[in-house]
Amino acid sequence: GNVVDAATEMDNFAEEAFARGAYPIIHGVFGGKTGLRDSKMAPSLEGGDKSLSVVDACQGRFSTDELHEWLNQDSLVLFTASKFYQAPPFCGAVLIPKGVADKLRGTPAPQPHTMFDADGLGGFLTEKEMPPCLQSWGEMLGQERRSNVGLALRWEAGLAGMEALSHVPDDVRIAAVDNWAGTVSNMVNGEDNLDAWCTERSIVSIRVQKGDGWLSMSELRDLYRWMSMDVSGLVPDATAEEKEALSQSTYIGQPVHVSDSHAIVRIALGVESLVLYLDDSNSTLQEDQAVVKKLAAIGKHFATLKDSGH
Repeated sequence: GNVVDAATEMDNFAEEAFARGAYPIIHGVFGGKTGLRDSKMAPSLEGGDKSLSVVDACQGRFSTDELHEWLNQDSLVLFTASKFYQAPPFCGAVLIPKGVADKLRGTPAPQPHTMFDADGLGGFLTEKEMPPCLQSWGEMLGQERRSNVGLALRWEAGLAGMEALSHVPDDVRIAAVDNWAGTVSNMVNGEDNLDAWCTERSIVSIRVQKGDGWLSMSELRDLYRWMSMDVSGLVPDATAEEKEALSQSTYIGQPVHVSDSHAIVRIALGVESLVLYLDDSNSTLQEDQAVVKKLAAIGKHFATLKDSGH
């Protein structure tokens, strides 16, 4: 398969919408599960009066300069601390640029007001999560006796991850991530049956070979399960080095379907691993080496493992 850059398609979509007199909302993805991202994040035109840009930066793998660029072009930014910053799931936020926020102040809540009921937004939000520019929304969500305790606790975990890295300048962090990604990619490509299919910032996406083909999505689900198990006793023909690798409990990113010919698994650097890497890169890379060796051993002995029924 080929990687598709949606930037041109989004430009065409916007022009077609303008021709119809429509108001386009343009959603750009700045890094999905593989880290691949669109080459351009479109701006909101005329401060959001003509079009609205939404930058999906939920992976959290961006620089401060990139964030400021999006906000300066009046893009809404979707963000979650549950990816790179390793907070629990559903730890999300929407960053609203000042220009758009100023236009929202004093505007009435949208209709129908039933959208704010418990079966709508009221089932997820209270007035306490609303910014000042959406005061009218907060009034519709007003539930003084209710608090979104779960969201607050998830953000406490997210803020802990962000604070752990807050003292590290962007250029130091970016250089460390680039160094880590290059080193891990070389580890992967050093194995005959592994391929660093895509390396994007702090995510290395890996194809695993089985015989003369690549493992499929369903096969990688088996591999993903075996990675956290001691499966050394299931492969009697493995070498001593392979059995050592197969005995380790290691953890990787879930499989992702990327092509009709193969799927991938991922080794990703999160905030905890990056902080450790900055302090002791050798120890972090030793853990990554154990992951790579186990991936290679599982790929080599995949048929035997599959036949074991585990």
